[in-house]
Amino acid sequence: MSLKKNIITLLPDKWQDQLLARVIASNNWRKVPTFNMLFESYSIMGADRDDMVKAFSNSTDLNKDFYINCRVIAKNREKNAEKMTGNLNEARKEYFKALILYFLADWVSFEENQICENYQDLLAVTNKIDNLAAHKTEKIFFSWKKGKIAARFRYPDSDGSTFDSMRNKKYPVIIIVQGNDTVKECFIMLEDMLLNNGFAVLNVDQSGWGESRLTGNRFESLNDAKVLANMMLDFLKSNPHIDETKKSLFGFSGGGTWSAMTAGTDQRFDHMVLVGGGIYDLVKMLHWLPAIQKRQVMKHWGCKKSEIRGISRSELDFNNKILPNITAKCLLVHGEKDTLAPVEGIYKAKELIKGPVELKIIPGGNHMCSDTLMDQEMPFIMKWLHEKFR
Repeated sequence: MSLKKNIITLLPDKWQDQLLARVIASNNWRKVPTFNMLFESYSIMGADRDDMVKAFSNSTDLNKDFYINCRVIAKNREKNAEKMTGNLNEARKEYFKALILYFLADWVSFEENQICENYQDLLAVTNKIDNLAAHKTEKIFFSWKKGKIAARFRYPDSDGSTFDSMRNKKYPVIIIVQGNDTVKECFIMLEDMLLNNGFAVLNVDQSGWGESRLTGNRFESLNDAKVLANMMLDFLKSNPHIDETKKSLFGFSGGGTWSAMTAGTDQRFDHMVLVGGGIYDLVKMLHWLPAIQKRQVMKHWGCKKSEIRGISRSELDFNNKILPNITAKCLLVHGEKDTLAPVEGIYKAKELIKGPVELKIIPGGNHMCSDTLMDQEMPFIMKWLHEKFR
C-alpha cells in the first residue's frame, strides 16, 4: 500500500471522521476506498445500488444522519415487500435489500442501544426472508463461555419436496465464515447458490460478531477459533444429513481471515476457499485501516484502539503461527487490483501455506473481484468444490 493512498489513516480519528463527513456532504464518497469497497461488496451480495447512493448522498455525517437514512430506506423496503403478496420470490429479494441497509447502519452504530435496536430489526427481516425460502433454516446455538455463538444450518432437501429416496442422502457441507465487514445474514444469497449446487451450508458467527455479540461475548484470542472449530465439527459429525468427509471453509474478505484462523488451528478441515482473503501480515493490514473500520474491529473484539496492534501481533501472527499450519486443499481467488488486501500478499501467503494451494488471480479485479464475481468466479468455485468432493 502506498503512503499517498493511505495518508488519511495517519490522521487522528476525529480528523478522519470530519474529513469523511465533508466528503459525504460533497457527494464524493465513492472516492473513499472504504466506502467504495462497501458499495461494491454489498451490490454483489444483493443490495440495491440506488438505495446505497441515496443513503450516502443524503447524509452529512458518519453518525446519526447516516444511521437514520439507512434505517428509513430499509423500513420503506420492508413496506414494499409486504405488498408483494403475489410474487414471493421478489418479496424475498426486497426484504434482503432492507437487510443490507440495516447492516450498513451497523457500521456507524457504536452505542449499545443503537446496536441492539438495529440488529434486532435485521434479525426480524431475516426471519421474513427465511419464511419465504425454498429451503428451511435451522438456527443453531453453540454454548460459549459467555453467551452463545449463533449459526444457520440448511441442506438441499430441507424444503420437503424431494422424493423419499433422497431423504437419507448425505451432503457435502460448506462452512461460511463472515469477517469484519459482514454478518452471517448478509450471505443468505450465497447460501441459496450453494444449496442449488447440492451443498449443505453451516453459516456461523464468530465470537463478538452479529447475533452472537448480542448475547455478550467478544473475540478474545486465537483459541476462540479452535474452540468453535471443534464445536462445528462435532455438530457436523452428528448430523444425519452431512457427509463429514466432504467439508470446506468458505470466506470472503475478513471471512477469509477467520477461515484461515480456523484451518490453522484445526487440521480436520480439508478444504478452504477464500475470496479476497486478508491473510498475510495482518498487523500491517490493521495498521492501515481507516478509523471507521478500526472501530468495527474494536466493537467486535471489545478492545481499545491501543490494544488492536498488541492483540493482532501476539494472537494473530498469520505469517508464523497460522499459515504454516494450514494443511487443507486451498483455492485462493483474489483481485489483481485489490486495494484492501493487496495481491502481493496473497502470493506470499501461498508460499507459507503447508497444504496444496491453487491461486486464481482476477485481472483488473478489486476486493471481492467486483463485477465478475457472480458470473465468473462463483461458477469456477462451484466447479472446483464439486471436483474436490467427487
